[in-house]
Amino acid sequence: MVGGALLTPLIGTATKPSASNFCKSGFYNEQRQKVKMAMLSMQKQNWEHGIASQAFVEIGDTQMMILLAKEAAVRQSSDGRLAVMSVANGIGDSATPIEALLKSAKILNDKDLTDAVDRMIEYYFNDAPRTKEGYVHHSYHGPELWSDTMYMGPPFIAYAGYPEEGLFQLLGIREKLYNKTHSLFHNRWNEESGGLRDDSFWGLGNAHAITGMVKLMENLPEKMSDEKEMLIEYIYDHLNGCLQHIREDYLFHNHLDDKSTFVESSLSERLAYIIFKGINEKWLDAKYKDIALNMRNAVSKQVDQFGYVNGIPGPPSYSQPNRSTEGQAFYLMMEAQYDKIKNA
Repeated sequence: MVGGALLTPLIGTATKPSASNFCKSGFYNEQRQKVKMAMLSMQKQNWEHGIASQAFVEIGDTQMMILLAKEAAVRQSSDGRLAVMSVANGIGDSATPIEALLKSAKILNDKDLTDAVDRMIEYYFNDAPRTKEGYVHHSYHGPELWSDTMYMGPPFIAYAGYPEEGLFQLLGIREKLYNKTHSLFHNRWNEESGGLRDDSFWGLGNAHAITGMVKLMENLPEKMSDEKEMLIEYIYDHLNGCLQHIREDYLFHNHLDDKSTFVESSLSERLAYIIFKGINEKWLDAKYKDIALNMRNAVSKQVDQFGYVNGIPGPPSYSQPNRSTEGQAFYLMMEAQYDKIKNA
């Protein structure tokens, strides 16, 4: 599918990697290097491996991107899902390494990597369980749509050459989970009950949702300019909804509207990331820059001597402030966008 329809021209003209392909000079200072090494030390489920690989895509570390892409292909399950360790219940989660695989395939002229993406796409379209409307379930735990999936699946399905499907999936999740009154996403919707399984405004879930909309918008082709503009409107509305709940220290509560829940840092790093990116790419108003700088400073204070970004809802339960691969990865992506805005 992808290898034949999308990537054959790219592979045919790809060059062999040179020394310049394997170096991102100037990005890693001492703290960022620590964050990177701490991330690499962590055990990773499929979405964690994929988000880590995406971090290396976005900061320009080609060597690490290729290494993680190759590992995602090695760990492909028999059903086609990428980066699966043992038993993994995530469905769209396995789409997250797709961009890293396709970019690595182009650099290395590696058909095995495009074939791995083909198998993932075939699974997604033909075997992944879906709701009656056709929306892919978040996991095999049940017929549910989660805010998490807005980042994990649709943007990368679009990148693989299926933008209409990516948009269809993301808008379906938004329809079920977005609260227009509060401009925030609820966490989980269940098809069997026909309603919300978890109506909380979870900070990390909203972080996934807004970064998913941003990433999908970037991966839509120019012919879908109207859809891009629609997503930008959705991003603005959601961003403003999140910022209604920001604390004086520029962090958020785990449940945005519940001050009894712990203070967490995942949403601040994601919002800083998308604000820097939006201003850099000129689709977001520069008036948000100062609040993004303050969120970045707040998150940077959460990095400890080992390079762990603390205050992230993380494994095993995600019910307390901890650390996670995705928290490490988005710190690096935030820093890459910060460098661009700083040097503009």
